[in-house]
Amino acid sequence: MKKHAYAIVIRLFLFIAPLYALHLFALNAFEQARRQEHHGDTGLGIAIVLGLVSLMMLLGFFIDFIVQIKRKWPAGYLTDAIILLALLMPFGWFACNWYGLGENVACKLPLAGFGSFLEWMNL
Repeated sequence: MKKHAYAIVIRLFLFIAPLYALHLFALNAFEQARRQEHHGDTGLGIAIVLGLVSLMMLLGFFIDFIVQIKRKWPAGYLTDAIILLALLMPFGWFACNWYGLGENVACKLPLAGFGSFLEWMNL
């Protein structure tokens, strides 16, 4: 039983650690850019790195999701499914806003979930 709990904790760590490291890097990069006369495209660079990190995590967790389904380990694939939904939530939010489908039933969950997350983060 302990082995399974560690596997879930490791998956959550692998989800949180890169995003937290990128957050710390972004804080440092913005502080350095603030000191310069020409700020440059620091925000664009951070956005590109965030996109690459998110795509790599999506790929990794999707492969792990398939492996856990084949192993028939529910805790593993449910954890992966929750992480994949969290990683895909911004895409749903942008798609719903882009196409103006805010009142659609399928878009209310991503809009409400990601919107409340942004409010929670004070963004």
